[in-house]
Amino acid sequence: MPLNPHHISLSTKFCSPIHRESPTDYVSTTRIDIIYGNERKAIGQATVYLVRMDQIVNDDTWSLFDVFDGHSNDLGNLYEELFDDEELNPAVDDELMDYGNVVLIKSILLLPEYRGQRLSGLLALAIAEQFDDRDIVALKPWPMTADDPENVAGAWGLPRMSPAEQKTIAAKLRKSYIKAGFKPLFAGSEHLFLAHLRHPSVSQLIEKMTDEQS
Repeated sequence: MPLNPHHISLSTKFCSPIHRESPTDYVSTTRIDIIYGNERKAIGQATVYLVRMDQIVNDDTWSLFDVFDGHSNDLGNLYEELFDDEELNPAVDDELMDYGNVVLIKSILLLPEYRGQRLSGLLALAIAEQFDDRDIVALKPWPMTADDPENVAGAWGLPRMSPAEQKTIAAKLRKSYIKAGFKPLFAGSEHLFLAHLRHPSVSQLIEKMTDEQS
């Protein structure tokens, strides 16, 4: 079903730990419903991890490695790209100096009938705009399949794909995210990053998409 990007909105639900008694308590999981039209129909959902770097530094209780790697493989892999011995990797230091928190867009899921409309980059940028301009926003352009744990009871109708099919779709996702302003910060990076303020706004991206379609 064709979607008008002007009629897409986000409904954000933050879930922050009350106590900070373990490394994983420094990571908040944010659920974002993707809403369409005046009827406010839920057509998709995104999951985002927010690493509270300010709290980690102020409390000085756990190492960055403990926080990232203790939470999930997704954040553990991101830590390996961003940090070296608790400091920013020199390959990204110039780009990300004076950063705030670290945000990982874990997944963006749409119902089957709304896929294939080149909205991935637009949605990722809209999600990034929910956070502070100084935050590091990262994502991995790799499609989820039916076996992914987030596909609870098959609710999202995710397809089964061969590794070759995943690579083909990943290449398309990568182009969409780069068009929205995400980029690799060094050769071989598995993640794309949104650098501070050097990217189009959501409204600018929508106008560009509208012009291209007219």
